Amino acid sequence: MNRIFNQLLNVKNTVVEDACIVDSPLRPEPVLEVRVRPRRGMLRCSRCGRKCSGYDRGGGARRWRHQDFGCWRVELVAAMPRVDCPKCGVVVARVPWAEPGSRFTRDFEAECAWLMTVANQKTVGGFLHIAWRTAGDIAHRVAERLGTVMPSPFDGLTAIGVDETSYRKGHTYLTVVVDHERHRVIWAHDGYGKDVFSLFFKALTPEQRASIKVVTGDGARWIDSCVAEHCPNAERVLDGFHIVSWMSDALDKVRKRLWNQARHDGDENAAKRMRGVRYAVLKNPGDLTDRQEEAFESLRDTDPKGQLYRAWQLKELLRTLFKHPIGQATTELNRWVFRASHSRIPEIVELAKKIRRRRPDILRTIRLGYSNARLEAFNNRIKVTIRMAYGFHHVDNLIALVMLRCGGLDIRLPQPAI
Repeated sequence: MNRIFNQLLNVKNTVVEDACIVDSPLRPEPVLEVRVRPRRGMLRCSRCGRKCSGYDRGGGARRWRHQDFGCWRVELVAAMPRVDCPKCGVVVARVPWAEPGSRFTRDFEAECAWLMTVANQKTVGGFLHIAWRTAGDIAHRVAERLGTVMPSPFDGLTAIGVDETSYRKGHTYLTVVVDHERHRVIWAHDGYGKDVFSLFFKALTPEQRASIKVVTGDGARWIDSCVAEHCPNAERVLDGFHIVSWMSDALDKVRKRLWNQARHDGDENAAKRMRGVRYAVLKNPGDLTDRQEEAFESLRDTDPKGQLYRAWQLKELLRTLFKHPIGQATTELNRWVFRASHSRIPEIVELAKKIRRRRPDILRTIRLGYSNARLEAFNNRIKVTIRMAYGFHHVDNLIALVMLRCGGLDIRLPQPAI
């Protein structure tokens, strides 16, 4: 019987001594207790892993939650001795079935982590009968364990993307770095800004930093200064989506100014029409609804000076700029800057100064063909993960779940040992 349980547990270097069902009124459900012990010669320090001599028999039995057998909850019970480590002192001996400090076996944690990548909070908690806060701690341990056995994600980097995303109210952000070539998240850290992004480069060796040729991101100056300091040979690429978003923000400011001006002048019809094109001017022409197209038809009549219509035309010219070859795009960008700076629309004139200042970066974006589209897609998955991680009490557990879902870690369900 003990031999059968030894195979069912699927734990190496472990001896099953006994198994029994415990039905106690102190427990919410019956438990299958399996008494185990490590094989002889397995006494190691739980902190540094070196072989040590025994110190005493320990302070009593310890329990670890294992994978369920059908509808039965399984717990491993072992009286673990303490060892005398010359480096760490007297500590509890390491067990072959669980990580130090964990009350769950490695197989249980692997099953929980895999389930967290494909299911929601209610499914994980209901299926495994654990608290969501406990699942966050498990995700942290599994992510660290998988990260140590996989090749370094920083080797062979050539093109990376950086962006920040909010994960809690009160302007609390998470900085994320993506590998464009291997399509995965390679680094994440709490906060944003130059000091946080510098931590990523400090984690790289000089050879790994030298291999980076392209860094994509929005127009934040802290990205520019950090790249110039740590990767002076890398080319800084602005994301086309953010460049167009600058124009969309300026276009919306023009509409708001004209709308407030119409309300101030008492022109209710003009104010109503201006409010009706609020979303139409920001969308692509092919995505307009019939109602928005009708409102857009009256756009020229809405503003006698044609400011909003001319601003919309400049937005469309800037949006299509990234589809041209680099030679044509250079000419079109010069023409756009000239038209925008002479448009006599205050918001567009101010934007033209910014576009002129970032002109080399924009042309580099068109020439290299990189964008932050993949990082924006990862941001959507990260935001879903943030909603899943609601209830985690530490940001490290959130980052671990992000790495499990988006970091390319080789997470698998436990397999029988052959």
